[in-house]
Amino acid sequence: MKIKRCIPLLLAVSLAGTALTYRYAWCDASAVKSPSAVDTQPAVPPLITTALPVKRVFTLRVPWIGVVESRASVDLTALAAGRIEAIEAEDEAEVEEGRLVMRVGGPQIEGQRAGLTAEIDSLKSRLNLARRTVIRLEANLKARLATKDQVATAQDAQITLQIRLRKARLRLETFQKLIRITAPMNGIFTDRRVSVGQEVNSGQIVGKIIDAVHQRIKASFFPPQGRGLQDKEAIIRLDQDRTLTARVRRVLPRSGRTGAVMAWLEGPQIDKHLRPGQTVGGNIILKAGPEILAVPESAIVYDAQERSYLFIQKERVYEPRPVRLGLIQDGWVEVLSGLEPGQSVVTKGAYELFHRRFNKQFKVQD
Repeated sequence: MKIKRCIPLLLAVSLAGTALTYRYAWCDASAVKSPSAVDTQPAVPPLITTALPVKRVFTLRVPWIGVVESRASVDLTALAAGRIEAIEAEDEAEVEEGRLVMRVGGPQIEGQRAGLTAEIDSLKSRLNLARRTVIRLEANLKARLATKDQVATAQDAQITLQIRLRKARLRLETFQKLIRITAPMNGIFTDRRVSVGQEVNSGQIVGKIIDAVHQRIKASFFPPQGRGLQDKEAIIRLDQDRTLTARVRRVLPRSGRTGAVMAWLEGPQIDKHLRPGQTVGGNIILKAGPEILAVPESAIVYDAQERSYLFIQKERVYEPRPVRLGLIQDGWVEVLSGLEPGQSVVTKGAYELFHRRFNKQFKVQD
């Protein structure tokens, strides 16, 4: 009877022992972690970090965009009213000075040419008759059949006809030139505005000859006030890897439609690598160097009036300091005044300090 009562007690003790053994083994296993598991826990980043200012060279670059154009161009004009009979030069083709580009004709031109030719033929016939008359009167003068006055009058008439004939021939020669539109210089025939068979008026522009050797860029940009532009270096960006250089040769007196400043960029690399009509862009270098104190952009805070401040670490406190800023480039800010070399500057957490009580000093966290 006693044995039956002990059996449940023994079972209870056995189960309790097993549970304690399992718990001890689990706790022991969980307490042993691999070094790698411990090392992978991320460190809590500091709320505020400081650094010393550095010296950097800041470059003021003003972006621009422009179009390549010829430095010299001449409009081709019709010098006589008529019809375009022929176009002797191909569009965008190189032409030499004096080369025939177009011919003007039509009924009006033919009528004027016929009138001048008829006048010349008539004067030539009258001049031949006048010459024979002078010869006959000179012979009669020797035979005392004519007077000296008669001979002089005939000679005057001959000279008058000679002058009139010379002028008529000159008018015909000039007329023949007027109906020929030729290139006034070496260049490229471009911007053709007429076609064969089209009627034109005297003085009408029919095309253009541009100088393909000497070129420039007509650039537009918005420079800061008070900056000199003359002869500044200009960078021309062709793609990510290729650039050209030029100079600002002249700032034009008139601004563009948007109010932008207009200037001519010139240089031998433009003449060599670009062509009229190309649209290009780049930067004009207005300032480069010297080295000046600089801090990261994250160190600058602005108040409601857009005044700029830095927080300087002085011993055990952070002190706000008003500063005057310059250029901002590549994440760095040019500090013109208010900061000395060797002063430790808050580079992270500046706005957190600012949005506490700005007029008080803030203790450095331990």
